[in-house]
Amino acid sequence: MKNFFLLILTVLILASCGSDSLSNSKAEDIITDCLVAKPEQRTTSFRIGRATFTKQDYDQELLQKYLKLADEDYLEMELVKEITKGWQKGSKEYSIKLTEKSLEFMEEVPEKNGNATAKTFHYEVGEVLEVHETPATNTAEVKVNFKAVNITPFALLSRKDPTEFWVQKLKFSKTSNGWKYCDNF
Repeated sequence: MKNFFLLILTVLILASCGSDSLSNSKAEDIITDCLVAKPEQRTTSFRIGRATFTKQDYDQELLQKYLKLADEDYLEMELVKEITKGWQKGSKEYSIKLTEKSLEFMEEVPEKNGNATAKTFHYEVGEVLEVHETPATNTAEVKVNFKAVNITPFALLSRKDPTEFWVQKLKFSKTSNGWKYCDNF
């Protein structure tokens, strides 16, 4: 009877650990569920109020992005002054305001001048590329290719290009309730 009880206990322990392996589709489902609970939202900060754009290439590229947003009625831009003397010669100072149309994309708006924060896009699972299980530690490393979705007009100000895929390695843990990812943190 004692041996039978130990045998049953051993079988239950092995069954609770589960013998199911982590497939690409199962990993994708787990990651997708995690992204529903905690989305990978990307944002960008940009200047509103008064901003000076120098004649440097970087500032001129940034100015063109601001002007594009102004053309699409997401920003109001007014040239305040052009600097014609001194070390900032060739710079332009603008007054920048948000329009009503842009407010749906804002996460943070300063009361006066400062940096506003706008949503740019968020990530979804594009494809699970690899799954490497380590049975000894009940873990797995999953290589995932994420793609950007819900791209907003403010994505052009983002440092990260939303058209590029984002590849990341994620750690999964095997528990008595199956494979877990977002419960790890």
